[in-house]
Amino acid sequence: MPEKVLERNRKSRRSMKLGARRDEWTKLDTSLRLFIYRHLIAKCRAPSITEMAKRFKSRKHVDAALRRLCASHAFVLQENGELWRAAPFSAVPTAFPVRIGNRSYYGNCIWDALGIPAMLHKDAQIDASCGCCNLEMLLKVENGRLLGPEGLIHIAVPARDWYKDIVFT
Repeated sequence: MPEKVLERNRKSRRSMKLGARRDEWTKLDTSLRLFIYRHLIAKCRAPSITEMAKRFKSRKHVDAALRRLCASHAFVLQENGELWRAAPFSAVPTAFPVRIGNRSYYGNCIWDALGIPAMLHKDAQIDASCGCCNLEMLLKVENGRLLGPEGLIHIAVPARDWYKDIVFT
């Protein structure tokens, strides 16, 4: 049984369009992506386009790399060209703040907010609110587990449709 599941996962990964797009990434794309995540984690904010261009010595090449990364859904840009989303991080304040020690980050949604402590392997407090009724929800993650006996995460849009309108999702 486990062998069948593993084989099915291997086949589905091979057919993923995202995987094909990643094959088209350049060395700059990979370096820029790593730079953005390291910057976000260390400074609790996204690097500006100016900071990225200074680091990689070319605004033109950074813009092209960001376009490729956005096409693969690695990132989403704001209308002004600055970074908006580097999943699971939001580069702008949201209703999903995540505190890890003395650092604060933002998730784009509750799923992303839970993804931040999972990605960083850290305990966290998430001070979210319900999207329907604005009820305050204080969540704690310790040792990779969400504490508390109750709660429900409702994602209204199927995953296959998230990027049709990522802001709504």
